[in-house]
Amino acid sequence: MDNKFIHIISLDVPFPADYGGAIDIFYRIQALHELGYKIILHCWEYGRGEQEKLKEITHEVHYYKRKKSPLFIFNKLPFIVISRQSNELFQRLLKDTYPILFEGIHTTLLLNNPRLKDRIKLVRSHNIEHDYYSALAKNTSGWKGWFYRKEAKKIEAFESNLKHANWILAIQKKDVEHYKKMHNNVCLLPASIPPLSIVPTNSLKNYCLFHGNLSVLENDLAAKWMIDNCLYEGLNFVIAGKNPSKELVALAEANHIELIANPSTLKMEDLTLHANVHLLVSDQATGIKLKLINSLSTGGHLLVNPTMVEGTDLGGLCTVFKDAEECKNSLKTLMEKPVSVAQLHERFEVLQAQFDTFENCKVFEKLI
Repeated sequence: MDNKFIHIISLDVPFPADYGGAIDIFYRIQALHELGYKIILHCWEYGRGEQEKLKEITHEVHYYKRKKSPLFIFNKLPFIVISRQSNELFQRLLKDTYPILFEGIHTTLLLNNPRLKDRIKLVRSHNIEHDYYSALAKNTSGWKGWFYRKEAKKIEAFESNLKHANWILAIQKKDVEHYKKMHNNVCLLPASIPPLSIVPTNSLKNYCLFHGNLSVLENDLAAKWMIDNCLYEGLNFVIAGKNPSKELVALAEANHIELIANPSTLKMEDLTLHANVHLLVSDQATGIKLKLINSLSTGGHLLVNPTMVEGTDLGGLCTVFKDAEECKNSLKTLMEKPVSVAQLHERFEVLQAQFDTFENCKVFEKLI
């Protein structure tokens, strides 16, 4: 490859690395930079702003405003795709012959463009996107539910567009099997995460933590379910994350629960590092939950429902509960004891074997 240049089209501005998609993209860019790649980064910007940090690990950074016209809802293409279109981006791609990494099906509008047919094109799949939107539709009513159902159908139909990629990079094994039904070249590329360092901590504090992007419906519903079903008298329960709904704020206040809205990166790191127990709940088995991996990198216990670890082999590192009563009983037990040094060593070995981002990104040298 010519001087190891590569275009990366990111579905969002990947810094700060404060939610799953941004974490995966940012630490992959960082690893590729360390591997000597000169990255021309293209970001769809819709609220996170331009970030100086990205200049440190890229050759060039370009930003494009996402266009969210209501008329796109009636387009045959998925809204997440059609709203990310830019002739300026297209013209920049045409200036050279470097490989292109499309981060998420969201960014693949140009994938089948005939003027790019001779380029090496890779698509990073963060999950099976139409399953994600179908799950959202089941938990939503009214026009939002209608939109999610329509979007799921559009995305499923649009998936055939991925045949124009040279490679699909799936985030977990079950996604590999899904994409192999439509493409011969599918590669497992585990989630990209910060460098691992799991050490015992003597500064765990007496609280149970749920964290995530609270503006995401999945996390909002999970937090509400926990408050209604899993807590007990005397438990210090903390919820932290971006943009909680008014309903969640009111519910937390009514139940005397500490809710930390929009914590800084440092504050979130402090909260996750010192939690005695991480309570993680999801009703969607799509993708891999990076907060699961992040929490396993701390010295606290993980208490999770089966869906949170579905499709992974990380369940053995967690306490898995089947229902609300089992969750409550397990929570009482885990809050009273520390994670053993042996358990921490086991976590490190398992995570290091699967999620060494620098080593995993060496696959690009084989593919391009």
